[in-house]
Amino acid sequence: MHDAETIGKRIKKIRIKNQLTQNQLAEKLFVTQQTVARWENDKHQPPITAVQDLAKLFDVDVSYFFGEDLIIVRKFNFFALLGSLVFNFLFFWIVALVVITLFITIWGTTAGSLLSPIIILFQAYQGIRAFTWIRFASTLLMAVVALILIPLLWMITKYLWKILRAYYRYNISSIIYEVTPQPHHKS
Repeated sequence: MHDAETIGKRIKKIRIKNQLTQNQLAEKLFVTQQTVARWENDKHQPPITAVQDLAKLFDVDVSYFFGEDLIIVRKFNFFALLGSLVFNFLFFWIVALVVITLFITIWGTTAGSLLSPIIILFQAYQGIRAFTWIRFASTLLMAVVALILIPLLWMITKYLWKILRAYYRYNISSIIYEVTPQPHHKS
């Protein structure tokens, strides 16, 4: 890069490289053609939001407009997609059959434990089963243990959800990944 390249010159250079007229670029950014001309001629500096929009439009890092040659190119990896689909299909069934079943069981047991004292009282009131203090005390104990375990279960559930989200994001980033081409130096 030459030290004399300004933001305006970089905008013009990348606009021409992408075969856009000033008017076409202006339409994409919702500004006037004169605004783009002023930026390219260094009469005005574009606001940072415009630079961010330019970076997104031309698929480059914002630093490109400030003199860095950091250009990000997105690549598609078919084998990562294929591997991800096969592995995730198997992984999904393991997760579905083991982890999700386990968590539904644990949360269901916790909910049942919380409701058990009410169920004992309801059974006694309806005459379904005789009331005993031992049964009622044991269900109260289960309810207290469930109340104590709920925060721990909630933390574990949130943690597993976080891991699953990170795993998903990692898979996507391995299928569509970003590279920074090294600039070619002329000898």
